[in-house]
Amino acid sequence: MNDKIKLFKKNIMNRFLVFLVLMTFISPIIASDATKQSSEKYISEAKKTYKKALKLNNAWRDTSKIIKKASKEHSKKNYEKSVKLAREALNQAKMAIEQHNKQKDSYRFLDN
Repeated sequence: MNDKIKLFKKNIMNRFLVFLVLMTFISPIIASDATKQSSEKYISEAKKTYKKALKLNNAWRDTSKIIKKASKEHSKKNYEKSVKLAREALNQAKMAIEQHNKQKDSYRFLDN
């Protein structure tokens, strides 16, 4: 019985080690989509989604600032930071729309 437990533990450790090695090599490939095209795509998508949030009168305060920073980084050809900022702005704009949809039937104090 003791040998089976040792063999089982060794097998799990080997699988975990293989998993860690694979993740070490795969994660930089997946994470590095910071190109000029992806930066432009995320910035334009963030702008469109932000405009929708503005029409709903529910835009968040910092989203436009983040979009401006992303555009500035894009013009500096710092695409990695530009993509990061544009994704953040896109996420905030989507959350603002989701917040509006969840709260649209409730009384909105500042709208009147």
